[in-house]
Amino acid sequence: MRLPPVTWSDVERRAGTVPGGPVTRLGGDDGLTVRGLVTDSRRVGPGSLFACVRGAASDGHRFAAAAARAGAAALLVDRPVDVGLPQLHVPSVRAQLGPLGALLAGDPARRLRLAGVTGSNGKTTTSTLLRGVLDAAGTRAGVVGTLGAQVGTRSRGTSLTTPEAPELHELLAWMVEAGAQRAVVEASSIALDMGRIDGLTFDVAVFTGFEEDHLDHHGTIEHYWASKARLFERDRTTAGVVVVDDPWGRRLADQAPVPVTRVGSAEDADVRVLGWRTGAGGTEVLLADDTGGHRLHSPLVGRVHVPNLAAAWAAGRVLGVPATTIADGLATVAPPRGRNTVLGGDGRPTVVVDYAHTPRALAAAIATASDLCGPGGRVHLVLGARGRRDRYKRQGLGESARAADVVWLTNEGSHGEDPAAIMAELRVGLLGAAASVRTVPDRRAAILAAVRAAGPADVALVVGRGHETRMLDTTDPRDAVHLDDAEVANTALIAEHGLPVAADDDLAEQAS
Repeated sequence: MRLPPVTWSDVERRAGTVPGGPVTRLGGDDGLTVRGLVTDSRRVGPGSLFACVRGAASDGHRFAAAAARAGAAALLVDRPVDVGLPQLHVPSVRAQLGPLGALLAGDPARRLRLAGVTGSNGKTTTSTLLRGVLDAAGTRAGVVGTLGAQVGTRSRGTSLTTPEAPELHELLAWMVEAGAQRAVVEASSIALDMGRIDGLTFDVAVFTGFEEDHLDHHGTIEHYWASKARLFERDRTTAGVVVVDDPWGRRLADQAPVPVTRVGSAEDADVRVLGWRTGAGGTEVLLADDTGGHRLHSPLVGRVHVPNLAAAWAAGRVLGVPATTIADGLATVAPPRGRNTVLGGDGRPTVVVDYAHTPRALAAAIATASDLCGPGGRVHLVLGARGRRDRYKRQGLGESARAADVVWLTNEGSHGEDPAAIMAELRVGLLGAAASVRTVPDRRAAILAAVRAAGPADVALVVGRGHETRMLDTTDPRDAVHLDDAEVANTALIAEHGLPVAADDDLAEQAS
């Protein structure tokens, strides 16, 4: 997709709409045009506007000369640099990424109706469900999130749950070009905190639930919650859908300055969950709203999907989709890859591969695994924790793991940290547990051992990485190796039982 050229004067004009201080043009006449906003000098092409972003580990101003050599037409700076290119001097380069990213992508969001989804767990599944509802309504919808970007049968990879603003707006332009009328965007707390969705206005914002996470970035749980609550500000969304089954959700529903549809099992919920049941064949939910009772069927497996289904239902209603159409859409949505991906069964152990990486998500994953056990069956849990990330929650993961019958502690990608130290922190939460705890540092070997030890009535639950296929044990991304948990588990099933078992790439999610 080739982005349209934009005049230097239009760039200056849009930059001037961002609060914070004066904008000064340093060189370049009104006839200069730029094409595309880029934050990585390695991605600069002829005519690019290179944004010199200050990050935690590097300063984009240092790469201005490299961007010039690569063909950049101009620079966006917060201090002048000694490079022979026109420059636009602004108080904060990062604050400009959303508005200027939108401008240089052709303002695609103006041609889309947008829904945003945030929450500690369930973003990916709820976004996927809502996209299915919108597609069922006859309007082509795209989705951007942890699993990349999709519209129709097309897909593109992304490196972040919510891409940096210029990439996000380019993805929206790609969706418009593919015929999309709507888009669903996963909005991570870090993205909200860093302004990656600035320049977007949503018709509905969805909150799927909350627990401590990403405190390595946010510092405190209050700051983490406040970052998510930004999605519900009056200038970002017209309406909200909030799961109120935890105190943080109820607080958001009470404080949000926009109309909110409350979702949950409480009597005061606007969309109330009256009952549900789940098993290997999927999940059924009975809801009630101001129009009466509604029964939903979904191929997603696990009780954790009950609030996700209810939230997608409520968002569909806010967007004006008829109840029967929402139900039809939810019934046909294939679950995201690596979210309760279910393998085996039928006389073999059942294996569940899931992205669960927070204590509450892990507890829900173990509950789902228990539901899938046969009579007398046991849950074998393969558990690790990511290195250099959210160290504070490792003991909590160990505490949640106490509900399993056998725990296989292993490496999940140490990113330069000592894997043995990570596993020791997980073990602290398991002290005194009835579960049998075994340590197998090699992840591939741990998965093979868990599947081998499981009987026909048992479930081997492999958590933490879900859809991911690259694992890193150093600080250099070039050292990442291929490791797909579902692929390894499937290999183990074949080795133990001599029968090919096709991996179901789609089942259900609880953590994102």
